[in-house]
Amino acid sequence: MKTLLECEMDYVANPHLMQIYSGFFELQKKGIIKLKVRPTGKSTTGPHILIVKVNNKYKVAYDALDGFSWIVGGKEENLSYFQKSFDVDFYFKRSFHQLLHQYKPANCQVLPLGLNYNIYPSCNMLAFNPSFGDKVKYVMKSNKLLRKLAKKNFFYSQDFEYFPTKHAVDRILFLTRVWDPAEARWEGSRSHREMVNQTRVECIRLCRKEFGERFTGGLIADAYSEKYYSDLIMPGEYTSKRRFLQAVREHSICIATTGLHDSIGWKFGEYVAASRAIVSEPLQYELPGEFGKDQNYLEFQTPSQLIEQIYTLLNNKEKILKMMNANKDYYDNFVKPEKLVLNTLFQVINHSDKKTNLA
Repeated sequence: MKTLLECEMDYVANPHLMQIYSGFFELQKKGIIKLKVRPTGKSTTGPHILIVKVNNKYKVAYDALDGFSWIVGGKEENLSYFQKSFDVDFYFKRSFHQLLHQYKPANCQVLPLGLNYNIYPSCNMLAFNPSFGDKVKYVMKSNKLLRKLAKKNFFYSQDFEYFPTKHAVDRILFLTRVWDPAEARWEGSRSHREMVNQTRVECIRLCRKEFGERFTGGLIADAYSEKYYSDLIMPGEYTSKRRFLQAVREHSICIATTGLHDSIGWKFGEYVAASRAIVSEPLQYELPGEFGKDQNYLEFQTPSQLIEQIYTLLNNKEKILKMMNANKDYYDNFVKPEKLVLNTLFQVINHSDKKTNLA
């Protein structure tokens, strides 16, 4: 395929950005883009924001932040910061909302980025680990033999991907965590954490009571969960990343709740990658493409509604399979790293061509 674009970017080792880096590296490997990468130890634009120069002309921001959380403070403070702080031509935001159009920086197009999930690029990344210690850690996690011995792993996009499956018994999965309100950086965040925790805990308790052995669910162990919700903690063998990914494949229905800053959490993207049927709290942010309630997920607003929606799926195997297929199609076209990035680049090209034609 003919090279379409030239892209230039800094590399910062940040988990929220790895899906985006992976997309760029895959497009480079396929010859679709020419890519220049500058390894660096820190970011000049924030911890979860990547700036890419396209065709030495357009500055494109990729924002993987949870919600409107550029700075510590409320929504209005953050939107004001957003409006004044970014000198870019295009801004693709994971937590996209139409409200952003009212606060967009001058001469900037703000667009939805899409679902984010925690993967690592599958190409050789040794050169992007600057210190000797970082290089050793990278080899330990990426070498097949050494990572088994060390029990440390990188997980790549293919580790998350799975196909729609008909199970003899449809089971329900909800493995999650709670957040310590004392670690919040401002009062609004503290109360939000308490609300998130309450919803997750009530959902687990009710599902355990209603579905018994058909439900696999509980909390990841940490100091806060052990202190306040010890009865809900799952054994470590269930909550390791590798075991979690296997559990997702073994269950037909996966539960998602709202994340910090009202974000759509990593688990939601992981469920879509695995072509699962999903029951979720309402999505507070918009996604690119045709991703919708009742087609890709069922929505609940209370724990009792969650139970009702799970029964809606359990009583209709064809609905489960149809939702699984819809999520596989969406993943292949909008979440898979190279597709997510390529879609953004096409939007840059198309919008730029329109501006040229109008000039």
